[in-house]
Amino acid sequence: MLKAIVSAVLFLCVASVAHAQTVTDPNEIASRLRFWAQDAGDPVYYGEVKNVNRRGMRPAGHYQCLALAFIKYENGAFSYAHKMWSKSRDGSCHYDDVTSRKVGNHGTCVRDTNAGFGNAVGTALMTKANIDYQHSTFRTIDTKTRRVGETAACVPPRGASAGLYSLKIEDGRLKVMTTRPLDYEVNINPQDPQHPPTQPVF
Repeated sequence: MLKAIVSAVLFLCVASVAHAQTVTDPNEIASRLRFWAQDAGDPVYYGEVKNVNRRGMRPAGHYQCLALAFIKYENGAFSYAHKMWSKSRDGSCHYDDVTSRKVGNHGTCVRDTNAGFGNAVGTALMTKANIDYQHSTFRTIDTKTRRVGETAACVPPRGASAGLYSLKIEDGRLKVMTTRPLDYEVNINPQDPQHPPTQPVF
């Protein structure tokens, strides 16, 4: 009996340490993600963008709700598409009811059939049916040049990006902090965008 209890305690401790482990190697992070270019489905990661306190470079409160899709990973660069929108009146992010709200930051060079440019209301459903992922120029998180945002291929001659401050998987979240500064955080478990989360993802 004592042996079983000790084994159970050890298992819980190991599981807790594994969950708390921080991953910062780009290749290891990529191995834990799902990419549209390699996946039959269209997995999407949900979370939020936070403001950052410049002094300590720490998250400092909500900025926007976030849906993010990784397209591919090549030569240390993650290509991604993302959309952001405001919280609902109840103060929470509603990932299952976003078509009635204005969506921003879907990407200048992303061929999105329902982007909602300007003041138009658009959809935030991140699906392959909605986004031409094979013919779009996506934003990147380039871990070699340490830049995040629009590439030179999209916005010549140098792109329109911010510096990469940190990239990691920690406590069940993928966290990308830029020198703008903003903190992008998504739940590491991808979802089917046709059935987005109905509850808070964190």
